[in-house]
Amino acid sequence: MKKIAGILFVFCIAFANAQSAPAPSYNSYGLKVFFDDSFNDKNLKSEVVNYIYDKGLGSILLDSDFSDINLSFDGTTFHIEKSSENKVVYRIDNSNPSNTATLLKEKIFQYAYGFYINNLNLKNNNYNFSFRIKPVDQNNKEISISNYSKTNGILDFNASGSAAILEVTNLSDNPIYFSIIEINSKGELSGFVPNIGCTLFGNERRIEPRQTTSFETCKFQFAPPYETLTLKGFASPEPINFNPIIRNEDNSSLEYIKDFYTEMFTYEFQYNIVDSNGNMPYETPIETYKPKSSPELELLLSDLELLEQSKGKRNEEYVEKLNEISKLHSVLGNIDEAKTYASIHKKLAKQIMQAPKSSQNSYDRERRKASIRAKRLAMMNDAEKVEFLKQENELQLTEIGYLRNQIKQLNKELETLRKSKDSTTTMRGIIPKEKKRDIGSEYTYRALIIAEQNYEDENIEDLKFPIEDATALKSVLVNNYAFKNENITFLKDPTRKEIFKALENLFQISSEKDHLLIFYAGHGVYDTGFKRGYWLPSDAELESKSSWMSNVEIKDFISSIKTKHTLLISDACFSGSIFEYNRDVTTNVTPKALEKLLKKNARHAMTSGLDKPVPDESVFIKYLLKTLRENKNVHLKASDLFKTIQEVVLNNTENIPQYGVIRNANHEGGEFIFLKRDN
Repeated sequence: MKKIAGILFVFCIAFANAQSAPAPSYNSYGLKVFFDDSFNDKNLKSEVVNYIYDKGLGSILLDSDFSDINLSFDGTTFHIEKSSENKVVYRIDNSNPSNTATLLKEKIFQYAYGFYINNLNLKNNNYNFSFRIKPVDQNNKEISISNYSKTNGILDFNASGSAAILEVTNLSDNPIYFSIIEINSKGELSGFVPNIGCTLFGNERRIEPRQTTSFETCKFQFAPPYETLTLKGFASPEPINFNPIIRNEDNSSLEYIKDFYTEMFTYEFQYNIVDSNGNMPYETPIETYKPKSSPELELLLSDLELLEQSKGKRNEEYVEKLNEISKLHSVLGNIDEAKTYASIHKKLAKQIMQAPKSSQNSYDRERRKASIRAKRLAMMNDAEKVEFLKQENELQLTEIGYLRNQIKQLNKELETLRKSKDSTTTMRGIIPKEKKRDIGSEYTYRALIIAEQNYEDENIEDLKFPIEDATALKSVLVNNYAFKNENITFLKDPTRKEIFKALENLFQISSEKDHLLIFYAGHGVYDTGFKRGYWLPSDAELESKSSWMSNVEIKDFISSIKTKHTLLISDACFSGSIFEYNRDVTTNVTPKALEKLLKKNARHAMTSGLDKPVPDESVFIKYLLKTLRENKNVHLKASDLFKTIQEVVLNNTENIPQYGVIRNANHEGGEFIFLKRDN
């Protein structure tokens, strides 16, 4: 009996420990790396080893039998080989040895990143699910798997004609939301669902308990490279946006997924892409070094080229640009490029200093005279110093008197010229004053304005003012700010499909040089059960939640659209759950501060209320328009706009206007800046 009790006690302890075991860490899935004897550059090996340990990517093994990747050198290129398959995943050019370490570290990190996600095994059975991509014909009719070829037990999809659709099964007793990431043999990640060709948002990714859903609108076709790809699926109680782990390439992005460790279930599916002969001819291109870039670097290089064309290389502005480019390359880790530009900067700066200039020669003469006087003064006793300084003072006073007389003479000549100008005919030609470049003008300002006023469902009351308010906003943006008419999409009473179509178009055309303003005026609903806000498009049905647009769906788009700054203004009831509140509402916008705000991504929202109804005749939009019209500043921060209207809205309505960061939407600390139009 005691023995049984002892066994039960040990079992209970083990079970308790299992339940409280920490979530997996990056190191628990870390790479095991082996260096072949051919990798004989000791300095390079030391640098790579230190990088692996510093980044926590894994450990170094002395036996290749237990390693995940092997590193070797064939005399011209370095190889990163996947041990389990004896397959080279990266070949790295060594023609420029100074860049080899950068490339090796970059590719090892990339592989480790995908290796980590691929091996992540989360099993919260409350969200147990599975999925597959099933072969279909042109009419989306399923093709029997028995008619499909396999390699190593994995389905082969032909790059020249195969097609498939996604099928997801919820094996749990709870509703789930799913996302799927694709991982290739190099560890590179890409979005599988949702993606551009399969834009499923919010509730569209919701699967009810014990249900199987086929997504026939998402039809997948395949293209090289020919290899085995892994689909990693994540199921959770809420829809999750995986852009942070796909887009970013640093350890911080992995922290994002750790937030959901205890709430997710993972499932894995593999498939092959084969050629027309059913083979997988694997080729590994040679990776060559490319310096990292950024919008700021591209802008500086463009400015440098323009300066060279207009003024040539031997001018102070051009030389200063070289210095800025060198420093930025250094920040980006492009050491060779930084040294190259620094060397050119030093050479040209020296040439400019040595160029024959009368003012420079005069300056040098004065400096030599001052040096001689200082030496003479050092050799004198106190009495001699006093006498010497008296003489110096008299000379200075004489020179000052001479300069004052010159100023008087020049003032007389200037007065004569003014009188002469007043008596002559006004000239038609003027020399335009050169304008200093405004960094804000480098961005394209786009807007999507949505006004929902007239509803098809008789149970939803029509509104009177949204179209009028939205029209007024468009007018202010075009006439007062840097928004061009052709870059504004104005939707009057759009359907749900039309709104999504406009958002998809923005996804296609937008770039990291864009500022995007999204404005919505219309009915809003807050669902206390789901703790979520919704917009009601014109074709919404009051009794059908599937016809509404949730804040999760809007947030997914805002996260995916590749703008530098996106500002959402919603004049409707909207869930406060979209926010991480931002207290930074200072009005100080120095050029340096402005540049920092413009360089970093921003995703903010401004709403007329929290979770209460807002009046049809909106006080919020009234003062928003008033502030935008009366603003005299060239640069108006969105937070300062909100600060101006917040108090007056609070004093005149029961609503509490909100401003803050949109969660998990690629916000990096920047801010939307309204740029005043130069009339």
